[in-house]
Amino acid sequence: MIHPMKQTSIFVFAVLLTLVDPACAAEGVRCGAKLVKADLEPAKTQPEVRVLENADRWQLLRDEAWTGTNAREFYFTLQSDGNLPPPTVEVRWQGERVARVLGADGKAQPISEGVRFKMRKSRAPTSVKTSLVCGIIHMAVFHNWEVRRAGHYRTGPWPANAIQAQLNFLFAAREMCRAMGYAGTADPGFVGDIRLYGFETNFPNGHEDHPPHFHIMLAWPGWLNTQAAHFRLDDAGRIVVNELLADDGKKVNRHDYAAGEVCPMRDRDCKLGFELIVTEGGQGVIMRRAAGKPEYRLSPDAKTGSAVTAVEVSHRQTPASAWEPLCRVHSSDDAARGEMNIVVRTADGAEQVETIRYDPDTGEVVKQKKP
Repeated sequence: MIHPMKQTSIFVFAVLLTLVDPACAAEGVRCGAKLVKADLEPAKTQPEVRVLENADRWQLLRDEAWTGTNAREFYFTLQSDGNLPPPTVEVRWQGERVARVLGADGKAQPISEGVRFKMRKSRAPTSVKTSLVCGIIHMAVFHNWEVRRAGHYRTGPWPANAIQAQLNFLFAAREMCRAMGYAGTADPGFVGDIRLYGFETNFPNGHEDHPPHFHIMLAWPGWLNTQAAHFRLDDAGRIVVNELLADDGKKVNRHDYAAGEVCPMRDRDCKLGFELIVTEGGQGVIMRRAAGKPEYRLSPDAKTGSAVTAVEVSHRQTPASAWEPLCRVHSSDDAARGEMNIVVRTADGAEQVETIRYDPDTGEVVKQKKP
């Protein structure tokens, strides 16, 4: 396996720009870009960035959230001291070939050992996410590739089991929500939509998505007071706690729900949308519209007892009823190749395979083969 090179905060600016911490840059314009290397090897040299317009008014944000290198890419972020238009830059990278530039305003031009391009007023496009929509079910699958590890995930054991478990939980949750009727209705009985999100390990623009988890959210545009359930995972793919977070615009409110505790998910009008319950031992999640309504459950693969292998979906009419199986879900994600495969085996043994091919540097869907 090719391991990522250590990220560094020292980049040579031909115009001798001062390195600056984001906290010191309260005003101005922020621009970011990402250069993808033509090979997958640790770079032997560091990039040299030249700002060609108002060079003395642009500074580099030095934290690895904003600027860094790995075996796949170089990303960087500039901050101005006022309201300036995005600049044109040259990035010279001795001994390296640049395959593509993301975040440029227009096409990048090749120069001697590098590229020249105009930047855009936006963050560096370092998050690699595939968005999928099924009715009011919105998914965000983040592609965790070890060569891009950063932030809390830059060192220490790679959380391969947690990454696999959250993939299985996410796509099993999609099947659960489909079974509950959320894929085929425009009026779910609450304001908003259901969002099934994973977690990302590359610290994109300072997003500290740690420790590993997956989300089942009741959300709406704007995010204010969105109910974001974080199902924290251990190294074996078990759920440690359901950490419910909601930002009211002044502070982030948090409530932790242990196994067996009912977590009400309310819409922006404070109306109950549905309820979530972590099962005993952190094995899975129960979802229901309200107490007394039919219940749906995510649970680990019955044969191995592990969500790393697969996640099963079942349902029951009442808490006194026996659980009836609906399907078993296993997902795989090849982040280097840009391909996901989701296998759903129904209770009668029928198997459906969905293949999603995506851009490995952005996550954008290139081709989707539905079952």
